[in-house]
Amino acid sequence: MDHDSPVLDSDTLRQQLMSHLPMQRIKALHVFEVEPANGATPEHVAAAAAAARFAARGIPFYSAQDTSYLAWVDKAVTLWQRVQDTVAFAPAVPKFARTGAARHA
Repeated sequence: MDHDSPVLDSDTLRQQLMSHLPMQRIKALHVFEVEPANGATPEHVAAAAAAARFAARGIPFYSAQDTSYLAWVDKAVTLWQRVQDTVAFAPAVPKFARTGAARHA
């Protein structure tokens, strides 16, 4: 996943978490861990932290028909949507400010 590309949308996240391929599920949950939480609004920081805590618990046993797994996917998508909703209202932060690597011309 290119970190400069548009962010993963909720529908794609759900599809990846429901994939029968383990690597797709791992890749989907990984976005929770890499979502930047610094330099954003307090709401975004809180939402990203909640998503990271959720991801830290790992992926439960996969079963596409299991109601517990389906509830887990719903929770993941809800948390991710909250993160994305808070980023939509966050002020734009220049890329160099996010990385701390300001360049002077």
